[in-house]
Amino acid sequence: MTETYLHVRNLGVNYGETAALQGVPLELAKGGRLAVIGESGSGKSTLAMAIAGLLPKSARYEGSIEFPGLAHRPKLGKDIGVLFQDPSGSLDPVMKIGDQIAEVVMTHQGTGWISARVRAAELLDRVHIPKALSRLNSYPHEFSGGQKQRIALAAALAGNPSLLIADEPTSALDTVVQRHIVNLLDELVRESGLTLLFVTHDIALASERADQIAVLYKGRLVETGAAARVLGRPGHPYTKALIGTHISLDTPRRKRLAEIDTSELQ
Repeated sequence: MTETYLHVRNLGVNYGETAALQGVPLELAKGGRLAVIGESGSGKSTLAMAIAGLLPKSARYEGSIEFPGLAHRPKLGKDIGVLFQDPSGSLDPVMKIGDQIAEVVMTHQGTGWISARVRAAELLDRVHIPKALSRLNSYPHEFSGGQKQRIALAAALAGNPSLLIADEPTSALDTVVQRHIVNLLDELVRESGLTLLFVTHDIALASERADQIAVLYKGRLVETGAAARVLGRPGHPYTKALIGTHISLDTPRRKRLAEIDTSELQ
């Protein structure tokens, strides 16, 4: 029997009078790969940030997020690594990249500074940064967008987490670089046996890389299940609309998706 790593129960998140999530249930198996899909504003990133413990203080939270796959309360950086959409926003522009990664290693792995720098070089090499050792003293602005996302990935893995949350990690990159990042992410997740939750607007990506898919619509979970089943035999009208309109959810459309009768969300 597969061990449950993450269990979300009746999760609701409100920003003032606006409900970003409403009664969301979710389960993720240890070592599983879950893609959360839906249009912009559906609550995908809010769900990911709630699980990571990164909701702003202004958010009102109800329900529960449990980690039966861990023997302790999860710690960001050590147990949960996060890869954000914009690599420029996740890297300190005035701090050397080697120092940024080494700091995470020291904080969560308990090593000394020299060992942490060595580990930083190893991680940079692992994410295919050329001449990794000699680039430890470089700053983020000296790298391309794709390279910065690789560096952010190295930093996310530096604490040796068991769960990696990737929030639309390729949407700010061009198509060719996107494919390289996705392949690298897939390789590292499989190699390390990580549990993966990734938010994406790209159904093709979800179908290729996810074992399970969760579909959000207006803050509600409308469908979830094995990727092949959800995408091959969708049961909810909204899922059918997403698949039938465009493969990539960020492709411009001439018209909006049809509104779904809220009675169908029950």
